[in-house]
Amino acid sequence: MESSKKRAGSREDDDPAASFPELLNFCARAQTLIAELLLLSDRIPAEFLDRRFDAVLFDLRYFDSPNDFESRIEGNEELEALEDCLRESCSAYMQRFFLLMTGAVIYHLELLKYLNDLQMHFVIQEGLYGQSTLDRVLDNQYGRQLLTESIALFGCMLILMEHCLSGHLREKLLVAHLRHDCCFDSPNLEHICLICRAHMPPSGPFHHSGSPFVNSGMVSVQKTEDLFARFPFPKLVVDAVIHRLRNDDLYNQVHHYPDPQHRTVALSLQSGYLYILLFYSPEFLRNGFVMREIVDRFFRDCWVVPIFLHFVVDLFVSWDAYKEAKASLSSSVSPTFIRDCCQYHCTKVTHLSSELGSVLSNCVLIKDYVLDNSQYLISLVRDCNIALRWVLLHRASGDKRSRDIVTSVGLALQVDEDNLLQLLLKTSQLEFKVKQLYVELLESKEALWLEKKHCVSNCIEELSVHCFGSWVSSCKIKNESLNDWFQKLSTEVQSLDCTRTGSSSRAIYRVLSALKDLEQFCQIDQIKQWLFEAQKYLQDMIKVLNLDDEAMSTFSAITDALYAWAYVARFGELLGKNIEQDPSVVLSLHTYFLKFWMLLNVPLRRIEQNQSSDLLCVSNYYSSKYAAQICATLEIIPVILLGIYMDDNLQAQQPFHQLSRIDKDSLPEFMQVDQQLNLARAANKISIISEDLEDWLEGQVRKELSKRLENKLKTFFLLPNVGYDILEVNLRTLSAYILSQLQMMESFQDLLHIPGNRIWEETFTKVLKQCFEKEYAAFIKREQGSIVSVAQLNDFSKAPTFYGHLLHQLLRLTDPSRSMFIEPMSGWFDAEGHELLGLHFINLIESCVGQVGLASLDSLLTAIIKENLEYALKGFKNSLDSRCLEELRKLDDSLGPPTSLPLLGWSSYMQMGKVFIASWEPLVECLATIGQLQLLRRLISFQLKCTCKVKAALITSAAEGMLSSIYCQRRRILECMEEKDKDKDGANLGLFLQALDEQRKIVGLLSPLQAVHISSDPPIFLGRCAFIFSISQLSRYVLDSHLGTLTSRLKKSIIDFSPVVIGIGTFLRQFHPSHMNQYVQYMGQYIRTIAETAFGTVSGPHKGSPDPAEVLKSAFWLMCFCKYMDVSEDLANSCLPPSFIAILQT
Repeated sequence: MESSKKRAGSREDDDPAASFPELLNFCARAQTLIAELLLLSDRIPAEFLDRRFDAVLFDLRYFDSPNDFESRIEGNEELEALEDCLRESCSAYMQRFFLLMTGAVIYHLELLKYLNDLQMHFVIQEGLYGQSTLDRVLDNQYGRQLLTESIALFGCMLILMEHCLSGHLREKLLVAHLRHDCCFDSPNLEHICLICRAHMPPSGPFHHSGSPFVNSGMVSVQKTEDLFARFPFPKLVVDAVIHRLRNDDLYNQVHHYPDPQHRTVALSLQSGYLYILLFYSPEFLRNGFVMREIVDRFFRDCWVVPIFLHFVVDLFVSWDAYKEAKASLSSSVSPTFIRDCCQYHCTKVTHLSSELGSVLSNCVLIKDYVLDNSQYLISLVRDCNIALRWVLLHRASGDKRSRDIVTSVGLALQVDEDNLLQLLLKTSQLEFKVKQLYVELLESKEALWLEKKHCVSNCIEELSVHCFGSWVSSCKIKNESLNDWFQKLSTEVQSLDCTRTGSSSRAIYRVLSALKDLEQFCQIDQIKQWLFEAQKYLQDMIKVLNLDDEAMSTFSAITDALYAWAYVARFGELLGKNIEQDPSVVLSLHTYFLKFWMLLNVPLRRIEQNQSSDLLCVSNYYSSKYAAQICATLEIIPVILLGIYMDDNLQAQQPFHQLSRIDKDSLPEFMQVDQQLNLARAANKISIISEDLEDWLEGQVRKELSKRLENKLKTFFLLPNVGYDILEVNLRTLSAYILSQLQMMESFQDLLHIPGNRIWEETFTKVLKQCFEKEYAAFIKREQGSIVSVAQLNDFSKAPTFYGHLLHQLLRLTDPSRSMFIEPMSGWFDAEGHELLGLHFINLIESCVGQVGLASLDSLLTAIIKENLEYALKGFKNSLDSRCLEELRKLDDSLGPPTSLPLLGWSSYMQMGKVFIASWEPLVECLATIGQLQLLRRLISFQLKCTCKVKAALITSAAEGMLSSIYCQRRRILECMEEKDKDKDGANLGLFLQALDEQRKIVGLLSPLQAVHISSDPPIFLGRCAFIFSISQLSRYVLDSHLGTLTSRLKKSIIDFSPVVIGIGTFLRQFHPSHMNQYVQYMGQYIRTIAETAFGTVSGPHKGSPDPAEVLKSAFWLMCFCKYMDVSEDLANSCLPPSFIAILQT
């Protein structure tokens, strides 16, 4: 029973959670608070750094006269808006900050109470702290560690708080939270204000800047003693802990560093805690004798000290205010000593890098080598880490004089950042391989033991047979005593057990000694060989017996690389350059990042031991930091991959087409040896860089490809006015680039085993959609502004995206006032007959952006048409004042029904256009723009339809079949949607039709001229107004029988005829079909009336009758309108006599 109690007590002493649960809980909470502090420091809201918000962000002076501060804001609309913005965007952060400060204050109060109880040797009964006294805690190994950490981590948190969140920022955050949440009665508010109060630096220059790229890890807090005095701990307890730190090996690290020169590294963790605790008891810092002792033991050759993870302090800076401490440090670490020490470690860097290269490159790292040379390999890894640690830490020194010495010596010995990175990479590779092989040896320890033991037994049996075998009977050599001795030796070897290390080791040494003695008297070579082999196997058994977990513990201790974490960002840049020069460097990245695994272990150890619920959130924070650095470093890989393929030599190679006949003389040229060699080298680089990265690489290739496409599309931005030739050259260049990217992804599909075509399609589609969404948002924002003209509404000269600039060029080339659309040619031409834009250009755009890109361009045109229709509708309604309405009513009465001729004939139309002519011009421009956009949509739709017929024939056929089915069932579908409008089935049916509509657009089956874009109420007398508008424009045109269209009557430029007609038709299409029917009937009535007047009646033509050409011109206008807008044949024939149609067609 007693022995079992002792074993239970021993296990309890070895378990910090069982022995000191209160201290373990304090340490876990401290680690959680520090993690939360670091997280908040990474996410400081921009508002608290913006000077515009200074007027509503107050420091602790607010509590002196809160009413005065509040009165500044009340009634000031600008400041109240800032207040609202602050409240909406930062309330969650401020709440989290307040909880952190509250947690820190509560932590101090509870720890202070616990330490006071220890100090007074007060034993509290069950339920609170258990029976712990200061002596009992300090006499226990885990007790010493936990007590030290619980105090030191709180001091570390105060230092990091001052370093990461300045005092003025803390005050603003606290006051802002209290004001917005009205929680001025919060408990411990006085202590919270104390911890948030700004820690004022002393007067005079004191700041020392470290190395620029690791400066965030160099902590320089002034007057730390005063900062700690705000939250003191019992002096007796602090002094007792300092005493133990000065004399003990707190974490048992010294046996991992047997060389006395490495003592400061072995004690580095407790030296960081000692540095913090000395500020809680500053009289030590003023005691020269004590400080000389501390410096000699902890800081003899190291004045840059880590205090938490990668955060370090420079003792020359931190102890500058303490004369005795500074003198003790200066006497030990003189400039000469710094130079000598730096020279020693830099020389070690060069030597160790060469030694590592030979070990890694000679392929000697196998199990047998590790088994035979484990101590050498551990020593080599230890030396590498110590040299790296010293150089990297002291290159970031905050003291300029010492840092300059380190830098100058490094330059003199050619030890720069790249050399340090190479040593770090090689060291991480060696560590990974050695650790992996050693673990395999540990796992196969028993099997190795049995194998070696079996080999020893076989050798001894061979010796026994040789000494007493039948085969030597002829030589009369029979030694029975020797045979018995061998048999006993074999039995002893067989009885060896690897689990009993001590007895087995002694037995092996006895057998070895006996065999060596026997070897001295033996003259036969074969027996000597057996004896040699038996000794070798016995020595291997000793090595296997020495395999234990202690070596792995040493390995973990000496490979800690948190000292280099501050350099990871800088090393990431160097890695990118090294990978570009030598792709094989990427193979070292895996081991390089594994070297920093302690970042994920050290801060979580106490939290995990305490089984705290905070483990997940703290782990997530450090994991995210770790992953972010990895991703930031690896971002260069897809850039390099795509850059290899986009090399000028590779990009210049043209695709080769197989020939049916090859001339003998042209065979060398046909082989393309140089080109194939370049391709092979590029493929080799890509294969090396992408090794073991397929899963991750797919996402990164998408990201880099998207970035490249976006950048290339941005290069399309042209000057507002460029010629067609320049525009075509730019499009062809863009098309060639995009095709090269597609070919690159097809190559990656074979080399990297990733779905290159799918990645290309999805990424390019996503880029184009984002481009469309950005341009559409910019257009809507501009439309919501102060638009006073159609030109402003459709101005894309300052567009932010590729689509906007392309659209600007399209609108400029097809401007109705500068070009003419000729239907048979499906294109726009200038006055000299040169083609400005046509199907060829649309085909060129399609080769750049594909079907999805063209569909997105069509969607953008649709949005512009919608806004122009809204503008036209507004213009129509504004022009119809009471006077105009009255005139329209009179005109309607005088003209009578459209099926008959007006009683007054031609004279009824003589004065009606004059009523509106003054207000037509803006409307003409707007409707012409709508027609222009519709014509562009028609060409795009035609191009999509032709392309999809070839490239996606099955999809096109399926869409056509689906549309035919829906058209046949359209009445039933409409009834179903009306019945189930509020039902889930009705909603699903609507989504289906919407998706089908999108598919129709992509395959070019959607007719642009049949689309309805707005749903507003029509103006009064819409059909009549459109008719009056049309005949008011007819006077500008003449019928050109050669071109088959209406052209300008004068030489000066006017609005093109086709866009105007299509614009009127599109506008009428937005409303009930009766309005378009009325328009056609009114035009027919007009044509018949002027025809009768122009060609005369029985009484002959009267004075002022219209020119007969007007009749044909008006009829041509209506005929084109009916053709474009797909007016029913019956209605068209009823309005246009067949004789007119026959004349116009000829």
